[in-house]
Amino acid sequence: MERTPNLALDEELQAAVAIVRVGLDRLRDAACRTEEVGPHVAALQSLYDPARPDAGVLGAVADVIGTITVSISEVEHDENERVTELLDEAQAHVQDSTGDRIRHVLDLLAPLLLRCEMCGRRQADVTVMTDPYVAEVDPVHATPPQMTLCPPCATDRFEDS
Repeated sequence: MERTPNLALDEELQAAVAIVRVGLDRLRDAACRTEEVGPHVAALQSLYDPARPDAGVLGAVADVIGTITVSISEVEHDENERVTELLDEAQAHVQDSTGDRIRHVLDLLAPLLLRCEMCGRRQADVTVMTDPYVAEVDPVHATPPQMTLCPPCATDRFEDS
């Protein structure tokens, strides 16, 4: 992949780091704008999701380190073997060690997630909301009932109205 020709290498790298930082700031803001556990779990899963370890931020960082490792191993120099070894360890540490700690935290937080009343799943996106069925069928209901639903079940409930 060629660099953007209008930027010097240091400018290109600074721009890339700035973009990454903006994304990480968004993750932090999404997690910390509330005291609810769900957004915190969702942000942590964006960093490392045990079900899809290569899909999160840590997987992307590990992938970059791996690509740099392969590329730099093609450069002839005396410390090639040691450089490759250290980068391989860094790549493994990002996903294995850091990812394992996040996985453990996710396991500890899982019982604190809300359970969807319809499907019974505990997920980060389950929220307490006005019953979508009652809101549609009887919008002037004095005190509409609250339900704890995940987005797919909320949609199903609304479509049933």
